[in-house]
Amino acid sequence: MGVDGGGGGDMTDAAQVRRRTLRRHLESIRARTARLVAPLDEDDLTRQFDRIMSPVVWDVGHVGNFEELWLLRTVAGRPAHDPRLDLVYNPFENPRWCRGDLDILGPAEADEYLREVRGDALEILRTADLGSDDPLLRDGYVFEMVSQHEAQHQETVLQALDLRTDLEPYPPAAHRRIPAARRVDDTERVLIPAGPFTMGTDDRRRAYDNERPAHVVDLPAFAIDRFPVTARRYAEFIAAGGYRRPELWSAEGRVWLEETGHQAPQGWIPDGAGGWLVRRFGHLLPLDPAEPVQHVCFYEAEAFCRWAGGRLPTEAEWEKAARWDPRTGRSHRYPWGEVDPGPRHANLGHVGWGPAPVGSYPAGASPTGVEQMVGDVYEWTSSFFQPYPGYRTFPYPEYSEVFFGEEYRVLRGASWATTDLVARATFRNWDYPIRRQIFAGFRVVWEPA
Repeated sequence: MGVDGGGGGDMTDAAQVRRRTLRRHLESIRARTARLVAPLDEDDLTRQFDRIMSPVVWDVGHVGNFEELWLLRTVAGRPAHDPRLDLVYNPFENPRWCRGDLDILGPAEADEYLREVRGDALEILRTADLGSDDPLLRDGYVFEMVSQHEAQHQETVLQALDLRTDLEPYPPAAHRRIPAARRVDDTERVLIPAGPFTMGTDDRRRAYDNERPAHVVDLPAFAIDRFPVTARRYAEFIAAGGYRRPELWSAEGRVWLEETGHQAPQGWIPDGAGGWLVRRFGHLLPLDPAEPVQHVCFYEAEAFCRWAGGRLPTEAEWEKAARWDPRTGRSHRYPWGEVDPGPRHANLGHVGWGPAPVGSYPAGASPTGVEQMVGDVYEWTSSFFQPYPGYRTFPYPEYSEVFFGEEYRVLRGASWATTDLVARATFRNWDYPIRRQIFAGFRVVWEPA
């Protein structure tokens, strides 16, 4: 499929530049995977820390199997490396809670498998026809998909490592210094005017099928938090008895409360003096009241909003606040415009190892002035995960289509653990409303005064 073993294909200057970009993405993402697993011993890699998360080594092997399936076999038509691997690394045949019992590759075997597959994949990239009429190959979409897939599993691995509470703390690598936060009012709101905007995208180079197609949505006016809800504000909710007031919780939320007994976000521990500590990757740290709250589920976010007198944004409201430019009527790729994320724009790439205080990224504000919508924490919305009008599955239904319905709520934005290849204002995440392992927070919407 579009691969010329003799070194042909599309060899124009533009195609060669694109080829180098795709190789750089593949290699930079793989280097991040290597840095994540380097501090882990064999027990860390093979142990299942929580039934809702896979053993880390399963994610590593799955990344290799996905790359083999799409680049070696689908694009180049090669036979399977080992058909058995398709069985143990199929996420639909093997739910997370059973993956610790599978006969998966050990750490050394998984590392060797990734190296073998990657060597072949880079050779395929060298001759792939990026000008093909096949939408999988055109502009290298399938190579971007493989890079993004691995980046998303890095975030999954970090979620698992954050649940690792009975072992030695995970040692975060040296990380970028977060910009000094300016002093801000963390309760400030921004008014988003009524009217239509373009939601979604027609991007065929990087966007997933569930982000497409671009379509016009007309919304009434609403007010939205300028910043994600901070730990300070959430601590006030707890102090006001938020977890003990059933009228703040939906029926489903009350069931979740009764079943779990939770009284604070995941990782929050009372410090004995009326404040809070937070456990991150086994490290116990003072909780910064200015950082966005994270590790809350949908029901917790929903209850806070009701206590505050507002509600969660719909997915469309969130995206309009993040992308829409009232001066031009256009919707940008990122809140700050079209240029790819840089260190001034957002806290991304698991280099900050936690959310940055609100007010840290004024350069990343949307045209309407809403800040930190990409990076720091994913944000819960009130919307179910549904296809856009005109949606078409591509290239496989198991990424989006099989999850559409009312079981999952949509999260938007990106977290501090998301890499820049995935962090765009059209990206759609989703999970069960009970999940708290995600690096997720939220912001509040109000009807305009």
